[in-house]
Amino acid sequence: MIRSFVVLLFAHVLADFVMQTGGMVAHKRRVRVFGAHIVIVALTAAVALAASGAVSWMTVGLVTLAHAVIDAIKIGSSGLIRRRSDFAALEIFAIDQAAHLVCLAGIAIALPTAFIDGGWPRLLAPGTLTTVVSAVSVVTGFIVATRVGALLIGLLMQGLSGLPASSEASVVMPADDEPAHRLRAGVWIGWLERVLVFVFVLLGQFGAIGFVIAAKSVLRFEYARKVEQSELVIIGTLASFGWAILVALATRAALSGLA
Repeated sequence: MIRSFVVLLFAHVLADFVMQTGGMVAHKRRVRVFGAHIVIVALTAAVALAASGAVSWMTVGLVTLAHAVIDAIKIGSSGLIRRRSDFAALEIFAIDQAAHLVCLAGIAIALPTAFIDGGWPRLLAPGTLTTVVSAVSVVTGFIVATRVGALLIGLLMQGLSGLPASSEASVVMPADDEPAHRLRAGVWIGWLERVLVFVFVLLGQFGAIGFVIAAKSVLRFEYARKVEQSELVIIGTLASFGWAILVALATRAALSGLA
């Protein structure tokens, strides 16, 4: 069951956060764009399972149907949510991804032999298969810690800054009074710190995380005298580090289950 969940989650992360562009997110109300995204969801799930048997193909169908229904509901309700909260985009994003996660877990529990029914167990030796699935788990965690973390933290800071709520496609766009190069640098800093924290947790080097926090504190010292900016920096930093730690711990748990 855990192997089925890991590869399905990997397929979902690829479809939603790697292969789906910002333009696709912005224009998903268009039938052609929505359909293209759902086709990508089906293809990534089919490849992740190397679908060949009836159970694996049934799993691909259920994953695709569930994803389409959840995205359709999100599109239909996003306009209502945006009118009532500065954190509307964050709420939409969190609820949407939580729904996908629950559906994937439910499908993996209901069809625990989906991965075994696929082609990978027949194509790879048992030892190699375990190594490959473990690598998939690490790659999934890496993408979630970095790419998904960037979107999540961006939406959080957007709400705290009182900017108009919008979709996750626009969280990297600069405000009118903020230079674009500074925002891009901040995004890169966030990515790098989450990469370091993710790697350190996987290696069990929790003490090294303190050095990363100290280094960032020194580099951001100029904001200490500006109360509002310093508070935003602290919140963003804690959220970024916390997210990376949680994802890394979940990845370690998955690796333990696969061993």
